[in-house]
Amino acid sequence: MALTVQKFQTVGPVEQDEDVENENVHPNDIALRCGRNLLYFGGTGVPFGHSSSNDYYTCNLDTLKWRYVKCQGDIPQKKYGHAMARVGKDVFVCGGTTGFVYNMDIHRLDIYTGVWEHLPVHSKYTPSSRYRHEMVSDDFRLYVFGGGTAHSAFPLDKIPTYEVQSGTWQETQTKPDKVHGYPRTRKCHSCSLFRNEAYVCGGLDGEDIMDDIWKLNLITYEWTKLPTSLHLPVYFHSADITPDGCLYIFGGVTRIDDVRTNCVQRIWLTLPTLQELCWENMCSTLDMNRLQKHRSELFEIGIPMHFIERL
Repeated sequence: MALTVQKFQTVGPVEQDEDVENENVHPNDIALRCGRNLLYFGGTGVPFGHSSSNDYYTCNLDTLKWRYVKCQGDIPQKKYGHAMARVGKDVFVCGGTTGFVYNMDIHRLDIYTGVWEHLPVHSKYTPSSRYRHEMVSDDFRLYVFGGGTAHSAFPLDKIPTYEVQSGTWQETQTKPDKVHGYPRTRKCHSCSLFRNEAYVCGGLDGEDIMDDIWKLNLITYEWTKLPTSLHLPVYFHSADITPDGCLYIFGGVTRIDDVRTNCVQRIWLTLPTLQELCWENMCSTLDMNRLQKHRSELFEIGIPMHFIERL
């Protein structure tokens, strides 16, 4: 389960629709992958909180073209540091801050109709307001991991959980790793779902930048600390997991409020298939620019199309 570091590769300029202005796409947006599209909502420019947004954009990963989506309904307030998760045709947005006030509001967006809905809370318990938390879903519940405020961070032994159908919050008590206990308190981390497990890596507890990787089983609610760590401890980074189980971590801050990185770190969470190993070996051995220019020939010699589409 070795972790490798790669440099980020620029693929060229992103085309935009005429009605999308560069200054409206905020650098602190929260992105969510949906098939071959990225979904962006909200965010802030610099200084944080003084130019927040509640706009919604999509980016097609095949054409690299942005599209602004005009929405209706109970549109969330302008904010950043919120968390997003998708269940079917719905995108859920939870928490965040205006730059001055934190909240734990939950909104649901129908990505087909572009209509927002502010979801009610029918329970006495509501988690503390926060930002820079992460959220995943098992299709029935929304699990909120960590987060905090400018001066605090929340623990991970109890996970705030929102049941969508009943509109109720509860605290899910987790079980510690038998050797390492619970993950440390943190915010500005990443959390990605693979099968029935949520993978948490990196983050900040207010003083230290973390390099650890943990997973929480969403059936048994037991934590496991992975026997590896990031080459670069980071927070404010992004992460996602491929369908085959490769976790990619991009960017982040490596020294508090000072140094940022554009490195890509990755780790296989499962044993890769022989197909994947062969494809990786071919890409690392051959000239990628030449491969991109001769896609049709690759198909003719039997390379599967889903690999060619990655070029």
